Amino acid sequence: MLIKKIKVYPQINTISIADGKLDTLTQEYENTKDLKAALKSWVSMVKKYDSMGYYPLAKPEFISEVLVGALSNIKLTKETVITDNNYQNISGYPQCNRLFQLPSEIKNQILKRLDGYFINYQKDSWEILNVESIDNS
Repeated sequence: MLIKKIKVYPQINTISIADGKLDTLTQEYENTKDLKAALKSWVSMVKKYDSMGYYPLAKPEFISEVLVGALSNIKLTKETVITDNNYQNISGYPQCNRLFQLPSEIKNQILKRLDGYFINYQKDSWEILNVESIDNS
């Protein structure tokens, strides 16, 4: 039983900017319990699609299908959270609706405040063993 550990960062839902600085930031998952439940759901969905023949050319892989696939809303690096093309609710900066449109100074503030998680999973069965928060301090 080979256990793998990977670092992930949930996408951002909303941010608030006041006086040209990042005020508040809300990510898709704010705790390990919610992220673990979502991961288990994604694993189940990918396995269901696989059993239905959805992946005829190649078997699905944990990272490409479960973590960064179409079903998920997490990224493998902080930088990919910033460059994500999904719309975010950005208050205090009305000309922007995506993070990558913000000035570099604000993006750097976001990078410092993003919460990440370590995921321990069983490589062959994709069982999610543990989700722990990364200490950002």
